[in-house]
Amino acid sequence: MGYSPSEMAEISELRLPADRAYVVVAKRAAGAIGSVAGFDLDAVDDLTIAVAQAFENAISCLERSGFLTGQVRISFKHDRRGLDVRVRSTVSHDAEVGARERVQAAAAVATQADAEVAAATDLALRLMGLFVDDSSYRVDERTGGLRVRLTKYRVS
Repeated sequence: MGYSPSEMAEISELRLPADRAYVVVAKRAAGAIGSVAGFDLDAVDDLTIAVAQAFENAISCLERSGFLTGQVRISFKHDRRGLDVRVRSTVSHDAEVGARERVQAAAAVATQADAEVAAATDLALRLMGLFVDDSSYRVDERTGGLRVRLTKYRVS
């Protein structure tokens, strides 16, 4: 069974440095894609807030793992049902060398402050889910990178 051109998903991807200065680029991209996907202004605002939170938390996860360089990939997939956004932080190839040892060393010297930061991040990611219809996230145990999935459905 084939799809008509109007039923096929459109996919876009944005790759940004893992730098908080680029959150404005992530927000603008989310707003623009949300508009192109046909969402109203309120839904676009909600989506923009959720993507900004995911972007900032993706960077925070890398920083807590001891990585100073990395990238955040944001992919947008929209079809007639809605919009699916995936945010993923990754370390650069150079930073990946010795990643496991760094993560293990960081875990060995974890303090109460680290636990408080992790709890705050968990809360921020849960709150992010209030702005979309469905969300999930997980931290990559090996690199400390974050993967977030956000879904906003079109209201019929």
